[in-house]
Amino acid sequence: MVTDPFAAIDTFLERWRASLAPPFTLAYVDGFIRRHRAQVETLIADTLAHRRARGGERPAYKPDFLAYDALTTAQRRLDAQTDKEVMAQLLRRVDDQFVGGYSERSVIHNFAVEYADTRTEAIFLRDAGWDAVPLLLERPALVVVAGGHVVAVRDWRGGLTIHPDRKGTLNHLFADLDRAEEKLLHIRDVLDLYPDTKEQLVKYAYATWREARKAALNLKQPTPNTTSERKRKSP
Repeated sequence: MVTDPFAAIDTFLERWRASLAPPFTLAYVDGFIRRHRAQVETLIADTLAHRRARGGERPAYKPDFLAYDALTTAQRRLDAQTDKEVMAQLLRRVDDQFVGGYSERSVIHNFAVEYADTRTEAIFLRDAGWDAVPLLLERPALVVVAGGHVVAVRDWRGGLTIHPDRKGTLNHLFADLDRAEEKLLHIRDVLDLYPDTKEQLVKYAYATWREARKAALNLKQPTPNTTSERKRKSP
């Protein structure tokens, strides 16, 4: 990861300068940038970070994690709602993409199912002790929070990125995420549901979330001490 948030800003500024039309002369723009360089850099870095976060992109700089912090609070509230309320939000986003001209099958497979699966994986990660939050963004993502801040992001492509200040301290997260993905695949095999329509999506999501919670609950149930029980029954 590149930890300098301003490494690519010069290129951005050059493109911006070239796009300007009168009455702003290049000399005026260059002078403005020299006088306000720090503020301009911060503004651009924050803007690009929030744009990447809204798109579920891999965080490239430290400010990207702060941008995910800003999104996570509202997304946590969404995830805490009932499945019906979450589904209503998801379907609204699906309809918005239909308006954009995307096909139903494409939106269901590449967006809606991805979020449904991400929410399922978050259930398993929380069961493993992580504060995991699924994000319903332009492209779904998943974050892990520690100490009140996002410390890891699983972007829409499936890559897991750890905050540079937490490198080497979250290695077990990779194994727990792998297990969550394996449990999801098992549920999908058992349910044998492959949604292509909104109606099938609703059935798939409800069933997957229900089975994930059931599996997590079963793992927490104490194992009966059958050995002691047999001893009590022995003559």
